[in-house]
Amino acid sequence: MKKLAILAAGAVALPATAHAASSSSSDAARAVETASRGVNAKPYDLDRERNRWEVQFADGTERHVSLDGRRVLRTRRDDDRSSRVSQAKIGLADAIRRAARRASGTVTEADLDRERGKLVWSVTFERGDRETEVDVDIRSGRVLRVTHDDD
Repeated sequence: MKKLAILAAGAVALPATAHAASSSSSDAARAVETASRGVNAKPYDLDRERNRWEVQFADGTERHVSLDGRRVLRTRRDDDRSSRVSQAKIGLADAIRRAARRASGTVTEADLDRERGKLVWSVTFERGDRETEVDVDIRSGRVLRVTHDDD
């Protein structure tokens, strides 16, 4: 089952870049860190799409970052976004690193979800036909659940 990113419906189409299509968890973390420069709100949504990362923040700012996470391609603002991340003690980049210790493959998505009544960073990895989702507690940073979905 493929989970849709929160911002997929409102994404702005950008031309494809020459960057490689594969990305590691460190590329995803680097993209979040690059996008976070100059933004006070903690990030809460990350999606790899159209040869770029889309990073959304609790304050409604959206930044499109190159796949290698070294430059911001575009910034836009959406004031209709809700702020659920104010409770987070760990950031999204740290959650991706922690999740990568429990799963392998390419990070395709990371966002804030509610699982069994708890807010978690949900990080999705793909490797071949296997999709792995890792839930990381936003307060403690502890991995709460790892699920595999084989296509």
